[in-house]
Amino acid sequence: MENPEIIVVDDDPMVGQLSRDLLTDDGWKVLLIDDSRSAFAEIKRYMPKMVISDIMMPGITGLDICKLIKTDPETKKIKVIIVSGKSYEVEKQRAFQLGADYFLQKPYNVETFSKTVRSIMEGAAASQAPAPPSAPVKEEENILPNPVKPDEIIMTVHGLRGLPCKLTETPSKYGRQTMCLSLETDKNIFIFDAGTGIVDLGKDIVARKRYYKEIWLFMSHFHLDNAIGLPYFEPIHDPRFSIHIAGPNDPEKSLKEIIRSNFYSSFSPIRSAPKAKIDLYQVFEDSYEILPDFKITTMYANHPTSTLIYFADIRGLKIAYAPDSEIWGDATALQDYDERLAKFSSGSDVFIHDSYYNDSDYEKMAKRGHSSVSIAAEFAAKNEMKNFMLYNINPEYSDDQIDKMLEAAKSAVEKEKGNTQCLLAHEKKEYIFKINRT
Repeated sequence: MENPEIIVVDDDPMVGQLSRDLLTDDGWKVLLIDDSRSAFAEIKRYMPKMVISDIMMPGITGLDICKLIKTDPETKKIKVIIVSGKSYEVEKQRAFQLGADYFLQKPYNVETFSKTVRSIMEGAAASQAPAPPSAPVKEEENILPNPVKPDEIIMTVHGLRGLPCKLTETPSKYGRQTMCLSLETDKNIFIFDAGTGIVDLGKDIVARKRYYKEIWLFMSHFHLDNAIGLPYFEPIHDPRFSIHIAGPNDPEKSLKEIIRSNFYSSFSPIRSAPKAKIDLYQVFEDSYEILPDFKITTMYANHPTSTLIYFADIRGLKIAYAPDSEIWGDATALQDYDERLAKFSSGSDVFIHDSYYNDSDYEKMAKRGHSSVSIAAEFAAKNEMKNFMLYNINPEYSDDQIDKMLEAAKSAVEKEKGNTQCLLAHEKKEYIFKINRT
């Protein structure tokens, strides 16, 4: 046959033949392919103007075909219509994220099908792609005043645990949520990691109608205990907010792919696209001036996967955030991580560091990416950190075991004759720092 203008890919003979006949009657040259596995090769062979593909097919799905078309430089200009009997909004979101030009619901209207196809082919059809987030609405007049004073910075721990392999029913005075910490000024909020602790934080931000129109979220990495709460962070689903998400790229998955899978894929636990304006920033080892009074410096952590440590300078308050980092404690000529971390975190007012293991457990679990509490405390004392906060606590430890870890940390500081104060993170606990506003 002559080169087709439209290729229909559908393994259902009745629907496929109906689509072909309707389009042929309207004057188009149409090729029907009922085996999705050969579809892309035929598309590249004939280079049609449009591909109309069902989603659910054995071998390779219509979304896979769409992705192949739109990511291949030779075929990316071919228009793609995805046809599906699945009416889930998330399926439409996925189709548009993969580059589809239109999403057509089955069963489609045979009387308007050809007209719809022609309007899309000629560029007359209105785009179905998700609309950009709505502009932030005007704040209500009854917004509550921000409780943070101009000369204060409030640091709050919203989650401090790792994620257990089995959920425990035992209560803990320290809390059970996974990692999330915030820094608040009278104008801004900066959040570090999105473990389960971010869920209640998000509800609080929205419920209190706080002034934070812009939210900065810094991800150390994307292991489950650091990112599990991200889809449930309520400001993401509120058009009043702009959210800036910064984090590392990993060779296995880019930052963009990770965020997309959290919000737009069928594997996402949520069923609606974000309404807030979201910006993504890939972060490397470098220094970044986020705002005039807020700077971030980063380095890669001694931990599996691409993991960042953040050093935040906020109005002169210096905080090192290293939730997943293994301090060796026995540096050699072949290993300079401890030395690099010391230079990086020098001058910290608060050194927040991985303290996953007590000393006896670390003897068995060394060199796996998490620190011993005493080694971390000793490091803080040697490098004259003002405060050392035990963080990323083993989720299987009881309160009694955690109490003993704090005592071990204090003993390690005393042995070094240091002045470092040891703090044990408590969920929901606020730490208020006074600053000079000159």
